[in-house]
Amino acid sequence: MTMKKILTVLLVAALIFSLAACTKATPEVSKTEAKVLVVDKEAKEIKMLCEVNGKYFTEATRHGIVFEKGSNGEKSLLRGLADEKEFHQALLDIGAKPGNNLKATDMKAGADNGVAVDGDKLTAVVTWEGQAKEIPFADIIKASVEKPMDLRFGGNLESAKKNNTGCVLCLDSCATGITSDAAYLTGTTQNNVVKFYGDKDVLPEDGKVVTVTFRLAK
Repeated sequence: MTMKKILTVLLVAALIFSLAACTKATPEVSKTEAKVLVVDKEAKEIKMLCEVNGKYFTEATRHGIVFEKGSNGEKSLLRGLADEKEFHQALLDIGAKPGNNLKATDMKAGADNGVAVDGDKLTAVVTWEGQAKEIPFADIIKASVEKPMDLRFGGNLESAKKNNTGCVLCLDSCATGITSDAAYLTGTTQNNVVKFYGDKDVLPEDGKVVTVTFRLAK
């Protein structure tokens, strides 16, 4: 075999190896993306990756977690890295039952005639790198009127599909958020009854990735 033929064979072999390497690399990207939402049916828990939005350390918001690609993605304390509709299915997968009791008209309630979201009760905790201890979600929020968090699987899938707000966890009862806090009725934030902020003394800095773990309450 001439030197020219040997070089040609080596070049072809190198090209084939390069293409094979690229093909093998593709599934790794998918695995990384899948980790933004991890469902453990046996433990009845869901882990979602989120990113801290430090804007709401000083500005009020009614949004605890919103999917970053939703229309409200920049209006929440935590930007969710997983789709809220997939999160809804994940809650069904761990056996949670949605309330689906709120309607759009309930969001127009006054300061004294609001409605509480229904559905299975959940707990939510937050962790991040360097913070091994689970922090109750309620502890990352500062409210002008403090109440014990009563997180519920509101459901609201059809509203979520229609509005595409991305709302995963609302801080008062909501007809679109997949989960929300029944302790605060609809109309709470619209009528300035309560203002919610992120607690910068508890959460890490702006842009930090955290893990929020949702569990069925016992």
